Amino acid sequence: MFESDRPEAYEKVYQELLPRLARADLNEAAEALGLERRGQEVLVPCLGRLFAADRQGIRYADGSPAPVNHRIVIAYYLLHGGRGINAERYVPYRELPGGADFARSLSQLVEERLARHFAGRLPELEQAARALGGRPAPELGAGDVVHRFEALPKLPLLLIFHDADQDFPARAQLLYDLTAPNFLDLECLAVLALLLVQALEEAAGEEQSQ
Repeated sequence: MFESDRPEAYEKVYQELLPRLARADLNEAAEALGLERRGQEVLVPCLGRLFAADRQGIRYADGSPAPVNHRIVIAYYLLHGGRGINAERYVPYRELPGGADFARSLSQLVEERLARHFAGRLPELEQAARALGGRPAPELGAGDVVHRFEALPKLPLLLIFHDADQDFPARAQLLYDLTAPNFLDLECLAVLALLLVQALEEAAGEEQSQ
C-alpha cells in the first residue's frame, strides 16, 4: 500500500474489504476507539482531515471521494477491533513485534524522505506539523522539531527531526506508541507513517504558497 504505478491493485484490496465492513459492528468500533457518530456513519479524524465510514464504504466527511490508501487504512482500523489506552512510550518501527524485517525499507521511504524534504526548512516543518494538529512534545524526545500527532484516535505518532549542521546531515525519526499494533497491523502502520509524510509535504507546500 505504498506509492505505485498500479493503483488499481490497491482499489481491489479496498473492494475486498467492503463485505467485511458491511458485516462489522461499527457502533462497537466507534465506542472502543472513541469515535463520533453521525447518523449511520462513524466519523474518523486522520491527519487533519475528517473521514466518514458506514457499511457502504469510506469517504471524506463532506461526501467527496477519499484516496485509496486512506480508505484501506481506515477500513482496517475499524475492523481491527482495537481497544485500550496508549502507553505513551515511543519506539521505532523495528522494535514493534515483527517490525524488523521491513524497518530498513520504511526508513528509506519515510524518514529519509522527510529529512531530504525539510532539511533547512524548520519553520515550514513547524507550520505544517501544527496544520495537521501536531503538538510540540519536547518531553518525549530531543530534536529541533519534536511533535506528537494523533494520526488516528488512539494511534499517535511521534516525529523527531534534527536539521543539518556542519557535522551531520538532516535526520528524522518517526516513532510509534508501544500499543500501536493493538489498533492496526504492521503494514497499515507503515502506510500511516507514509501518509503523515505526504500530509506534511502538502501542508508545507500550501503554507509556502500563501
